[in-house]
Amino acid sequence: MAYLFHITLALGLVVVAAEGFALDGEHPWAVLALALVPHALAWSVRRLGVSGRFMLAGWILALLRISGVVCHGVAVLGLGWLKSASRWNGAPVDVWSWPGIELFFFLAPYVVFSVLAIDARARLRDRRTAEVAEFRRYELRSFLALSSPLVLLLATTSLIAANETLRAYVEHVGLFSALFLVALVLVLAILLPMLVKFAWHTSPLPVGAARTTLETTAAKLGFRCNDVFVWHTGFRVANAAVIGVGPTRKVMFSDLLLAQLGERELATVFAHEIGHVRRHHVFVFAAWSFALFAATNYALTYFGMENEGASLMWLAALLLFWYFGFGWFSRRVELEADLHALETTGDVEALTSALERLGGPHGRAKDSWRHFGVERRTAFLRAAAENPTLARTLTRKLRLFSRAGYAAALIVAGLQLEALWSELPRDRVSAALATGHYAQAAQLARSVYDLDPELSVLVARALDSGECAPTSERLVELGREALAQERRSEAREYFTLAYLRGDRSIVPELDRLEVELRTGSR
Repeated sequence: MAYLFHITLALGLVVVAAEGFALDGEHPWAVLALALVPHALAWSVRRLGVSGRFMLAGWILALLRISGVVCHGVAVLGLGWLKSASRWNGAPVDVWSWPGIELFFFLAPYVVFSVLAIDARARLRDRRTAEVAEFRRYELRSFLALSSPLVLLLATTSLIAANETLRAYVEHVGLFSALFLVALVLVLAILLPMLVKFAWHTSPLPVGAARTTLETTAAKLGFRCNDVFVWHTGFRVANAAVIGVGPTRKVMFSDLLLAQLGERELATVFAHEIGHVRRHHVFVFAAWSFALFAATNYALTYFGMENEGASLMWLAALLLFWYFGFGWFSRRVELEADLHALETTGDVEALTSALERLGGPHGRAKDSWRHFGVERRTAFLRAAAENPTLARTLTRKLRLFSRAGYAAALIVAGLQLEALWSELPRDRVSAALATGHYAQAAQLARSVYDLDPELSVLVARALDSGECAPTSERLVELGREALAQERRSEAREYFTLAYLRGDRSIVPELDRLEVELRTGSR
């Protein structure tokens, strides 16, 4: 999960830099020099460990783990990486338009530095060649698994951006955009098991005692899945997961978990994972996440705070709130999944023993972002076994929380749908302008009784262009001709039409003209 947070942060740093919060200058050679940082940190950790300065070595090791995103931040905020990447690939930095393949250039420092950090950590852990290679493969697969949805998203958006009509409707018709987003999420959910299986090193669990135990537990609880797989981590991770929904659902057990647990303990861990499915924890989390982000978007639109600066500020605050909210929710649903395992197996000793083995001595008293400490979880289980009221109280609270999440999601979805439907006639006018169908835009505009004045002016200007479907280059040319004759309002309208046609290079000139018209300066 750490890589997921790092990828999100790396994207956020690109957005911050693109919004002008980066230092002036362009130093690509200094960015290249940053490639030395991960192995230099690893060397420092080794030297400090040999000299007995373990606390300082621990701090530098923690820095090494996040060095990929830290070095990426230095590159994009301090060394002008976005300017260099934009100059080399010929694509302007525009994070608010369609993300395409060019985003890989802007994220290249994060990818390179993260891979170097993985290699440095691998060499730090063990000097045996086979062990270094195994750790490196495992970490790279984990990195790939969490990066693959982003790669798929960028591939999809690049294909859509290449089709002018489809891009225009997704970009300008809110209802169409919402349907596209829903379809994209569904496709990602369906493909997730395949992506994970491709990225992780997995194989079907062979016939034996472990498989028999898991199949017996699944049959007893009426749980169906596609298959049970061993997740090969080089015996570094003890974890289990159910991935996917319906017939595509796959169950993963790591090699270390299978090696550590006996049959009774394995049955309780499987019952715990089934508990997550039966209590619909993923859907509850999705409902609350949708309600939170959609409600914020609705509020920003309703109160007219849709400018990029305000959107960026609200997005940062929202992600921070979501991060802590998800942690709060995750720790409690883990307890509920523990209770499901206790209720279905009735084997509190095996369940607490499994938690003790998997948590290890360092995880007994320490709570993590997603889990309470083992000591707290086992104490709760023993108390719940003696006093079922505790279990019922937690279940009742989480059931209310779940219902509130579903209700909030439905209410926000209804408000959004109503707003999108009311905006549909105006959005269709914008889409017609964006595709160059100016006669159609005028016809649609006549059927909208409260058409935005600025949109009405753009429709009139489009018809005055004297051409059926002028290219964006022709619109820019007309705008500059008007600007040369001091017809700045007319020039702005032509530039805006060119922007709607997908010409992002005109943005600086359009922004400057907007300021001049607003302030009366030249």
